[in-house]
Amino acid sequence: MNHRKTNVTVFIEVFNEEHRIEACLKSFSWADRIFVFDKNSSDKTRQIAERYATVVTVPFCEASENIVNNISNHGDTEWCLIPTASSLMHPRLADEIIKLTSNPDFEYDVIGMPYGMHSLGINNRRSPFYAEHKFTLIRRTALVLSTKLHHEISFNSKRIFKMPWIDSEALLYHCTHPTQESFMIQTARYAKYEARNDLSLTKKRAFYDLLKALAVIVLKRKAFLLGWTGTAVSLNYLIYFAARFVFVWERDRPNNDLTYPQLRDNISKLWDEKIRTEHDRK
Repeated sequence: MNHRKTNVTVFIEVFNEEHRIEACLKSFSWADRIFVFDKNSSDKTRQIAERYATVVTVPFCEASENIVNNISNHGDTEWCLIPTASSLMHPRLADEIIKLTSNPDFEYDVIGMPYGMHSLGINNRRSPFYAEHKFTLIRRTALVLSTKLHHEISFNSKRIFKMPWIDSEALLYHCTHPTQESFMIQTARYAKYEARNDLSLTKKRAFYDLLKALAVIVLKRKAFLLGWTGTAVSLNYLIYFAARFVFVWERDRPNNDLTYPQLRDNISKLWDEKIRTEHDRK
């Protein structure tokens, strides 16, 4: 794409995203550079991504460690934009972003972009997943990276600019969980990852987060006003925090992985004894 200098480099970490990676990358083709960190995809993700981006092969991981470990070695622009393969950007929003990042007098370090978070195709202010802005366009000097799941990208500046909404369509879209099955699979994967890799996540804290999620649904969002749709979305929100708690409980449970092997061994010994006894009687 032929465009003016934007001072923005886009970084995306992917694995087997052939069904949506082209639309995603096309919507960020206005940036100076795009780096795709491909976690050894087994489909056509890499071939498609190479049409739009510089593709870097990285080891497979469950979270976004590869962006954290590699971002400093790629790109030299002033601004870093870090979406996911679920992301899409409207052209009008891109035009407004370029005006900000290419302006030498722009004094902010973080840009909050108008955001359209879709889960199961639902984007509504009553949804517990709803957010008005996404803060992943950050000046390189203010960028803070972490390997902690859901907190990989942050910043150390208070100079934050929330872009005004142009209209209801000019957004950074996040199109996640197209089906309930995909939601359940991803929930199990991420909740398990958090429990096993964040030892500071205790049962007490995980349970508190579950109660906090319930308060968000009932008191803050009042999701029940959406009827059955609100009920479905709210239950999904709670499912994640409930699964997270149970995985932490399982992690800390003593001898958790010995119960079934011991039971099988005990029953097997009883059957061995029974077989010997019956054999001796003959």
